[in-house]
Amino acid sequence: MESHPSVTDRPVRIPPIAWFLGVGLIVALVAIFFFNVAINTVAYYGFLALMIGSHFFMHGGHGGHQPGVASNTDKANKDEHAGHSGSCH
Repeated sequence: MESHPSVTDRPVRIPPIAWFLGVGLIVALVAIFFFNVAINTVAYYGFLALMIGSHFFMHGGHGGHQPGVASNTDKANKDEHAGHSGSCH
């Protein structure tokens, strides 16, 4: 009889966006209930933090994408990025 490893043997990885949103929710609740900050103020600053924070997650894959920085995969990716303007968008 064959033994098949269980899928549940590997640890569960929580995506960074879930950590970001969870910490933001906890901070918002602490500000409202412990420091008596108005809900509108928390929502306003929370929205700004969400916009700035989500920008980091959108461009998370552009780490080795800087001009003048050579990497080991530059030659392999040269054909893949033909015609790429060099900016993030």
